[in-house]
Amino acid sequence: MTPDDVVTVIMRRLAEHHRVVPGYVIRDAVEAELRQRFPDVALPELRVPPEVAAELVAGFGDAATAAEDDAATMPAVLSGDETGRLLAALGLAVHVAAFNLDRDRLHVAQILNGSAAALVALGAAQRAAHADGTSAVLLSPATLRTVRTTMVAVLQGVRHRGWLAEHLDLTATTTMFTDVLTLLGAVP
Repeated sequence: MTPDDVVTVIMRRLAEHHRVVPGYVIRDAVEAELRQRFPDVALPELRVPPEVAAELVAGFGDAATAAEDDAATMPAVLSGDETGRLLAALGLAVHVAAFNLDRDRLHVAQILNGSAAALVALGAAQRAAHADGTSAVLLSPATLRTVRTTMVAVLQGVRHRGWLAEHLDLTATTTMFTDVLTLLGAVP
C-alpha cells in the first residue's frame, strides 16, 4: 500500500462510523508516523508493509468505534451564564489555536474541529431553550466531552507545546480555560 492508500482506508473506516475528519489531518498524522518508522525512505517511494498499514488503520479506526454509551446519562442543564462562558471559551480556543496553526497543524485541527462541533451543539441547545421559553440549556454528554477535550487541548498547547499567545494575557487565558474545566467537572 502507498501512504495515500492507508489514508483512504482510514477515511473510509471513519466515515463508516459517521466520524468526519478533514483529510489533511489524517494525512499529516499518517505521514508523521511513517516518517518516524521509515526515516530513510522518501514518502512518495514508500510501500507500507501490510502489518504496518493494518496497525495504522486499527489505531485510527479504533478511536472511531470507541464511542461512549450515553443512553443512560441525563443531559447537563446549564444556565444562560454558564452557556455564555462555554461559548466565550470555545471562541478563545479557536483564536489561540488559529494563531498556532503553523506550529502544530494536527493539534490545531483537532481543536478547531472540536470547537466547531461544540459551538454548533451549544447554539442549537440555546435556541431550543429559547423556543421553550426557558433559560435552561440542555447539553448532551457527548457535547460536554467535546468541550472538555478542546479546553484541555488548548491548555496543553499553551503550557507544554510552546504555543504563542503573546497578544493575550496568558494568565487570564489559562484561567478562563481552567474555570470552564472546573465548571464542566461540576456538571453531571
